Amino acid sequence: MAITAVTTWECTPAAMELLVAASNAAIELHESLGAKNARLLRDSHGSPTVAHYAIDFDSHEAYGAFTDAVMAHEWWTQMTAAVAEAYPDVQMKGTTVFYDALQG
Repeated sequence: MAITAVTTWECTPAAMELLVAASNAAIELHESLGAKNARLLRDSHGSPTVAHYAIDFDSHEAYGAFTDAVMAHEWWTQMTAAVAEAYPDVQMKGTTVFYDALQG
């Protein structure tokens, strides 16, 4: 079952530029660890301070393997330290894992 993991971020307008750059920089690593189709989604009619980083996986198992690998990578330590330092201008609100109910 294909799934999509979506991490929601809330940032000040200035910090949003940093989030966009950091998301672009993370794509290569995330893909090397099994993620597919990375994208940073912004609401074209809503809040300019919210973004959703979405990545796809072939299964829950693939997502679990990715999560284990990314958390063991030095990138995770660097990213969490950078987010903590940027608080409250950058806030990770959480990750939700979705599956497509129409694709069974």
